[in-house]
Amino acid sequence: MIDTVRRVARNVKRWQNGDMCLRWTAAGMLEAEQQFRKIIGYPDLAKLAVAVERDVATKRASNTPVTTAHTPIQTAAPEVASTPA
Repeated sequence: MIDTVRRVARNVKRWQNGDMCLRWTAAGMLEAEQQFRKIIGYPDLAKLAVAVERDVATKRASNTPVTTAHTPIQTAAPEVASTPA
């Protein structure tokens, strides 16, 4: 795809602004799209994405740590613990 975009845009001698660059890049990508092959099983990609998201959500839910109340620890020298490092 990148090579096709370069080939399409190589004859442009004066780039006027960013919009022109985007238009030529889009034109090259549309031309490259004609050479792309379909992925085997592409209709099922949406089902795969849903299954992966569901699996990630269940793993996150099971790995959520239990929150406990914070209890400060007393040190032998409290004046040292209160000074900034």
